[in-house]
Amino acid sequence: MGEIIKLTAALVVISMVIGLAVAVTNNKTKDRIKEQQLHIQQSAVEAVFPSGVAISEHEGDGGLPYKYWSASDNGELIGYAFKITGQGYAGDILFMISADTAGKILGMTVLEHNETPGLGSRVTEVASNKYIWYPVGSSEKVKPWFTEQFEGLSCFKPIGIDKSGEWHKFDAQRRAQLQSRNTVTAITGSTITTAAFTKSIERKAAVYVASLKEKYLEK
Repeated sequence: MGEIIKLTAALVVISMVIGLAVAVTNNKTKDRIKEQQLHIQQSAVEAVFPSGVAISEHEGDGGLPYKYWSASDNGELIGYAFKITGQGYAGDILFMISADTAGKILGMTVLEHNETPGLGSRVTEVASNKYIWYPVGSSEKVKPWFTEQFEGLSCFKPIGIDKSGEWHKFDAQRRAQLQSRNTVTAITGSTITTAAFTKSIERKAAVYVASLKEKYLEK
């Protein structure tokens, strides 16, 4: 009985020490983590808007996103940005998207995902003329091809999915044809991941843009 009491007391002490260590570590790093999260968020907002515009952050209510950003150029409103979530193959996919007042997509960037490596994870793959996959550490700066193909499409119309090939391998004429049909290409072997974006844009982005457009027309 005495041994059981000693063992229990030792476990309690160890648990308290571990809990205290975790609390101290969390207290020391929480500000740094929050700062890093804000930096990532700000970088994402800037990435989906044209360079040189003035960006403002807003808190939403009603049918608006809980947080959104507006961009203006020389005092003229050019569009809005917000986060939306889509159901991918392996879980939720969180991305930032911007659109102009007519619903045309200006830019997109993926923030979080758990898609299958080598398949759905290619939503962040960057391709160039030199490489099929963009080499880590290179100084060349280009956008991920999957999200770039959404630029210029309308979030107010159904977005088609073409499975005949991947956008980054097509020439300018073929890309223009896809855009005229409001269509993107699927990641090979990852139609579910691709559809996570198109469906969430049709169901959520379109509603948000319409609500924001109405809100700013009232001003």
